[in-house]
Amino acid sequence: MPSSRTNARRPRLHAIKPICQLLRPIILAAAAAISLAGCAQFRLNPDPEVAPSRTVEASWTPPLSITNANDAASRLQDLRRFDGNSLMQTSPARTYDLPSLVELALRTNPQTRNAWYTALAANAQLGQSQATNYPKIEVDAEGNYLKLPLQFPGQTLVIRNEVFQPQITVSYDLLDFGRTRATERSAREQLIAANFGFNQAIQDVVFSTEKAFYVLAAANASVSAAQANLQLAHISQAAVEGRHQVGLATRPQLLLAAQVEAQAVYDLANAKSMVHDAEAGLRQTIGIAADTDISVQASQLNRLPENLQEDVETLMADALKRRPDIAAQIATVRAGNAAIARARAEFYPEVAVSGNYGQIIWSYTINGGNTQNLNQPFYGALLTLRWDLFTGFDRYYGVQKVTAERDAARAQLRSLQVNVIAAVWTAYYDYLSAQKKYDASQALLKASEESYQANLESHRHGLATITDLIGAERDLMAARYTLIQSKADLLVSSAALVHATGAATASNLRIP
Repeated sequence: MPSSRTNARRPRLHAIKPICQLLRPIILAAAAAISLAGCAQFRLNPDPEVAPSRTVEASWTPPLSITNANDAASRLQDLRRFDGNSLMQTSPARTYDLPSLVELALRTNPQTRNAWYTALAANAQLGQSQATNYPKIEVDAEGNYLKLPLQFPGQTLVIRNEVFQPQITVSYDLLDFGRTRATERSAREQLIAANFGFNQAIQDVVFSTEKAFYVLAAANASVSAAQANLQLAHISQAAVEGRHQVGLATRPQLLLAAQVEAQAVYDLANAKSMVHDAEAGLRQTIGIAADTDISVQASQLNRLPENLQEDVETLMADALKRRPDIAAQIATVRAGNAAIARARAEFYPEVAVSGNYGQIIWSYTINGGNTQNLNQPFYGALLTLRWDLFTGFDRYYGVQKVTAERDAARAQLRSLQVNVIAAVWTAYYDYLSAQKKYDASQALLKASEESYQANLESHRHGLATITDLIGAERDLMAARYTLIQSKADLLVSSAALVHATGAATASNLRIP
């Protein structure tokens, strides 16, 4: 039963409400002014560590914190380190052949990791797009304590109010006219495109590793050929010196032999330099530092491909069906179609249902009088229809935007298909040409060896001049380099043809 004192003061509460309504906009305006002043001060005082250079001709100097962070992320020893948890045990004593190098590159090359993490992100995006298929559950609790003194003529009222209000809210979209389904379909197609992009990255790394391996093998073979040519120059020079000592060779002929020997020394040094460059290129393709201590078995070019068993038209048709980048672009076009459906669904309403349940715990006193308490549950249900009738043509231009993006993806798909056909065509005839060049280089080397042996024997018996011998020697040296280069070109062209058609391995293309 309320006391008489409480009943006496109850009429005064009706006078408090209009006063609170008058004070509320003043308090809100003051809070907004303070907030804007704080934001303006923040904007007018940028962070001096990341502020740009004061003059146009002076470069920006990064602060020490950024320099230390960049140094921690760019340590050279990290590039020399392999993954210790991998199946392949890496050590300087191990020798890597081409298959093991490809496996190593697939694990360490940043390109494959980037494509893989992109696919993982797309998979998470698909999961996010399905979140609206489930109800949304929220739990919140508000606690409040208020002391408000109010001055009246002859007295001051002090109001104390304590409120604690926990509640749980459940909401669910009943009908969105295809918004959720279109978003999920778009995310699914983007995941498919990311997966195909990952497959394309693997094929790119495999081809790059094969090409770098063949270049290194050719460089090592060039060193062997240069050493053989130097030995050949020593033999020719010894033969000329022997004839010069008995008066059967002139000094210009002796100088010509010395010139060939000096050229052979230069070629050997140049070949060794090419080996260092090729080793750096191979390690770069693998994704490790150029000075990483690994042993590579790339001394010979023994495994040569056989003749093609398919024509160029078949290869081009297979490439259009097999290439992962084309499949990824097709999925991108389908994602564009889903985005158009999502944009068109924005013209329709949304229907949702929600419900809440909570407890209100409330305490109220005036001037230390009797306390009014309340501890009761509250709950409710709500059916909501949301329909934006006019949005300033935002939805209209949204449809135009995603439609243009879909059409751009179609044009890009067409361009990619044309480029793939051209790549297969070029790689096919490059491979055929490389085969013919290799066959010709074999015949050239055999003829050059026979010519040199005949000229050397004739020179020893005085039947051939030193010019003939030196000419045959130079032809033999050039033939050796030609054979090595033709072998490397044949291997690289076969790998390029496999890559252009989108075959996972050479066996898919029938190039053993």
